[in-house]
Amino acid sequence: MLDFLLNLHWLTILIIAIALLVGGGVGAALYAAIAAYRNRKPAIAQRVETPPQFQDVLGSSCPRTEIRISDGQREYQYDNLRVVQIHLLNQGTQDFDEFKLGISLNLDDAEDGAVHVEVRSGDRDHQVKQLTPLSFAEPQPTLDVVLIPFNRQDSYSLRLLLAASEDVELSGKIGLSSPHAIRFVDLPTVKEAVQEAAMATSLSLGPFQFSFDK
Repeated sequence: MLDFLLNLHWLTILIIAIALLVGGGVGAALYAAIAAYRNRKPAIAQRVETPPQFQDVLGSSCPRTEIRISDGQREYQYDNLRVVQIHLLNQGTQDFDEFKLGISLNLDDAEDGAVHVEVRSGDRDHQVKQLTPLSFAEPQPTLDVVLIPFNRQDSYSLRLLLAASEDVELSGKIGLSSPHAIRFVDLPTVKEAVQEAAMATSLSLGPFQFSFDK
């Protein structure tokens, strides 16, 4: 009887020890996961749109199109101008009083670059400070701006006017960077967001589950 009680005592201790070790391991893993989630970089959603180049409906039979732009003092002539639209949304939980953004145009021709930028924000309390001077005379391959402020769920849209070669492919050649500890993620279009939501839509009817795919 005494041997049975002693064996039972050690068995109880062993079970308690295993439970503590397992519980401690799970707790440590859970704590590490929570810490990693809290310490991850804020997400800045971005979308770069490169509308198609203007094409003459008459093709080669139409005279070559020339675009003339005046800054009030001088007139500039271009054979080809392209538009790039950049949309930004702060999806993180961190507010930025000032958010510095770098835009790099990885174009093949050294003479290609940005000549003008327009900014659209939510209201007059959200402004964009342009650090890189732009002019129609000297296209710039890089552009630095500061978003003031860039709080959570704030959004900005920038429209760049590029002087580029006629056959240049802009897709994938517009790069964004920032000195802040953030990570860029894709910002879907309204159509993509609706499609994604539709794919996730389901309807329960009694014991049955119906899903509506794209």
